[in-house]
Amino acid sequence: MQPPGSRERPPFRRDRDRDRGGRGFDRGFRPAGPPVDYRALVEFVAKSVAEKPDEVEVQAFERGAGTLAIKVKMADEDVGRLIGKAGRNIEALRTLVRVASLRERRRVFVDMATPPR
Repeated sequence: MQPPGSRERPPFRRDRDRDRGGRGFDRGFRPAGPPVDYRALVEFVAKSVAEKPDEVEVQAFERGAGTLAIKVKMADEDVGRLIGKAGRNIEALRTLVRVASLRERRRVFVDMATPPR
């Protein structure tokens, strides 16, 4: 029995980190799942946009410290399609790759390979 004028407190509610077993995102928690193949992701998008998908080449280079650089080579007619109006398409692709790389805490850069002139 409680003294008059006191309110009953609700049961203790554990915070979100403790509900997940004490492993919050800032404490080393990484979502389970297979690693992302960034080169294949960029290649899929580039081939989907290109009129000549057989001429699309995508290369990935490790730069160290968890950094990956991806170079895309395409036919001259298709470069503009991938870049898009005011660079919107290539920026959308870079954002997609950046969001996918956050899960693994990596830095991934996507660049167009400039053909020699």
